[in-house]
Amino acid sequence: MLSFKLGLYLLIASVFVFHLLPNPVLCDDDEEDLLHDINIYRKVLNLPPLEKSDKAFCLAERIADDLEDKKCDEFGGYYPVPGSNPKIPNFQKSVSKCKINTNTTKDGVIMPVCVHELDRDALFSNYTKSNRYTKYLNNSKYKIAGVGSENDWMVLIISTNTASGDFSSATSLLAEAWKSHYLMLVFFFSTIVLLFN
Repeated sequence: MLSFKLGLYLLIASVFVFHLLPNPVLCDDDEEDLLHDINIYRKVLNLPPLEKSDKAFCLAERIADDLEDKKCDEFGGYYPVPGSNPKIPNFQKSVSKCKINTNTTKDGVIMPVCVHELDRDALFSNYTKSNRYTKYLNNSKYKIAGVGSENDWMVLIISTNTASGDFSSATSLLAEAWKSHYLMLVFFFSTIVLLFN
């Protein structure tokens, strides 16, 4: 009976740990292709590759969802400015939904592009042949990225990996502490179960 209860506690602790671990980022092929192509472009320029950021991916996906029904020409005059996103629909709501602290988005640059059927060559050209985006893509201080797409819209977000641009959440340190706590519990209960068997 005692080992059954300990096994049950172990199962419950494992469920808690599983829910606290970060979820893998699932991407469409178009998004993966774009990030791959951009990283090759940066490699040619001797720049570091952009590393995936789960939170930036979440924000890019939400922004792409909000742009889904917009016409391409609605963003024809959009010029990205780090940390300033007045034209991005529902920006604050998307930041909240992705559990991002706004203080950690100040270095972030949001770059939406509208291309029919997300044609790979046209997307790449839009990002690498327009000064509105190349001045950021060609800058070595940008190290992380998130990509989201919906219909004809692709959203690339790049940022620094500093405290003002790492897209972290205010509760991330607390979550990490709890994760460690639950992992210790799992180890503790596993040891007890082994000892009693």
